[in-house]
Amino acid sequence: MAERISFDRVADVYDETRGLPPTPLAKAIGVLAEQLQGKRVLEIGVGTGRYAVPLQKSGIEVVGVDIAPKMVARGLEKGMRNVVFADGVRLPFQDGSFDAVTSNHVLHLVPDWKHVLGEARRVLRPGGVYFSLFERHREASLTDRYREVANALGFTKPDAGVHERDFPGLVRPARLIMVARYLEHVPAGAALDAIEQKLYAFLWKVPEDIHEQTMQILRKEFGGKPLDRSFDLEIAFWTRDQIEQLADRPA
Repeated sequence: MAERISFDRVADVYDETRGLPPTPLAKAIGVLAEQLQGKRVLEIGVGTGRYAVPLQKSGIEVVGVDIAPKMVARGLEKGMRNVVFADGVRLPFQDGSFDAVTSNHVLHLVPDWKHVLGEARRVLRPGGVYFSLFERHREASLTDRYREVANALGFTKPDAGVHERDFPGLVRPARLIMVARYLEHVPAGAALDAIEQKLYAFLWKVPEDIHEQTMQILRKEFGGKPLDRSFDLEIAFWTRDQIEQLADRPA
């Protein structure tokens, strides 16, 4: 089995560094609660329950799987329930157990992401859907710029898997819902600090010398300036048959 990345090391700061702002999050939960009413949902990589907790509180039956005890503990503190410790490539559920399966900001960390999609398809009933939420940023993000600079300095290791946000470019979704447009400009300092502290998983394997050089360049470029964090929040749905197409497409 391929190496797994646990987010336990950042469990204490995960929500504050990844969470959606309250307004677009509330809109997303409202849309999903309507779409998923009466359905049994599986979230692969449920973590702290950013989406599972509000959906469960909205009356949706959500079962989560994850490999990180500290992340799940955070979710349990918020009221999350129905969590199983399991790997997405070997789900402990019978065929056709769920009406919908989701993963969010997970599969870019998983080398065998195609196997995860295969498992998602297996546990879906006929007529079920796979869905994911993602932000479409108006400008390249600070983490995108970090990757570009680090690559130029010699760190050329790509992500292990594929971002869910890139799936619509591989297979056109059966449905794509534009949930919210969020406009925000913030000082770059907090985002630079989070990157410097390596609070994001893609940073954990970057050599320290390259990390330090990259941060020097980013602070020179962005320090003291406003950062455009505006985005469109979308939810894409694929049919059970389309999951097989996603897994078959080269990334």
